[in-house]
Amino acid sequence: MSQAAIDVFSGGTVRLGSNLICDGYAYGYEYRVQTHVHDDHMSEFDRSKGEQDLFMSRETRQLLIAERDLDLEFRENLIPLSYQHPRKLRDGSELTVLRSGHMLGSCQVALKLSNGVRCGYSGDFAWPLEDVIQVDQLVVDSTYGSPRSVRRYTQAEAEACLLEVISQALRRGSVHVKAYRGTVERVLQVLAGSIGVPVLASEQLIGEIEVYQQHGFGAEQIVSLDSREGIEALKERFYVQLYSKGDTFGNLLPEGTIVSCSAYMVGTDHPLDKISDRAYRVALSNHADFQGTLEYVAATGATVVVTDNTRSHGVDLAMAINQRLSGVTARPSSNERAPH
Repeated sequence: MSQAAIDVFSGGTVRLGSNLICDGYAYGYEYRVQTHVHDDHMSEFDRSKGEQDLFMSRETRQLLIAERDLDLEFRENLIPLSYQHPRKLRDGSELTVLRSGHMLGSCQVALKLSNGVRCGYSGDFAWPLEDVIQVDQLVVDSTYGSPRSVRRYTQAEAEACLLEVISQALRRGSVHVKAYRGTVERVLQVLAGSIGVPVLASEQLIGEIEVYQQHGFGAEQIVSLDSREGIEALKERFYVQLYSKGDTFGNLLPEGTIVSCSAYMVGTDHPLDKISDRAYRVALSNHADFQGTLEYVAATGATVVVTDNTRSHGVDLAMAINQRLSGVTARPSSNERAPH
């Protein structure tokens, strides 16, 4: 194992100290933190489940139970943490999680090692945040680490575009909205009380939305595709249907309009991309952009930064941090192979 306090292994597993990893698996580590439930952070979860203590927020634990099976509900090594409440680990280190704003349950991770060094991991994060981990060494997400990834619009403007596009498209028939987990719940908040048509979803997606509602998340009433009301709405072709993880998109009806909610491949000057008269992309994003990422790094107080170079833009972000943030030394992650 590398002697550095922090790094990222080739598969995306984040290492904090010598005994804790995040969002992936590595042999010989006693603890894993699951920062959120997006698939690209769930690598080898089942293997970790059998070998390690898994820490996560209470909301993440509920989402995992709703998605997977009841086995998780009864596992003693699936340990929920409260935000801002430090937990002493058996090796003498101290673990704390703070909200990251990326989706329900998502968290930043701070680990104070037994030697006093404070290391941390941003996880996927939105910006600005009310609370930011305070660390000496930081692993930071690099999804929007390129200087070209600066949005010249707000997320409020993106949400307004989404509502306008859906409202206009409903005049022509059904609307089919594709969104990532976490983002699809934002879509529901935008639509709440504003469109006057049934909002349809699969039973699986409804189960996830119910977890959000248990945590005070207000949203449009959802109708099951398999219910009588849902079947009637499908026949009348006057509805909004949501698609997220596990949902099959299939072939749209001739009059259907597709709205994809993702900042991927949307320009930086405007949150709406019109692909055709029946296809749009709206840049809803729960990720900080480039400028927000720099501001986040500065807010952590870290003087040593490792950029996650297993996903995207790790090299660009490390160069930018070294050039623009005084007193901070950054490098891309080593991407060495994790012990198995």
